[in-house]
Amino acid sequence: MKELILLTGKDCHLCEQARTLLSEIETKDFILEELDIYSKRTYHDKYWDKIPVLIYNNQELLWPFDSQKIQEFLDL
Repeated sequence: MKELILLTGKDCHLCEQARTLLSEIETKDFILEELDIYSKRTYHDKYWDKIPVLIYNNQELLWPFDSQKIQEFLDL
């Protein structure tokens, strides 16, 4: 299985939108792991002002993104 990470934050309305977009896309080949931006210092330092962020295969997709951008990012 392929690992897809969604970096989120507490009370983040954009993160809710990202979750909704992900739920609309067929991601059965992926394990989705949602991590809080504060779970790792490196995540916080790099992405604190960019959440939500998708990380897959050592690549990142920064907000804003839509369903099409997610599909292209994941090569679906």
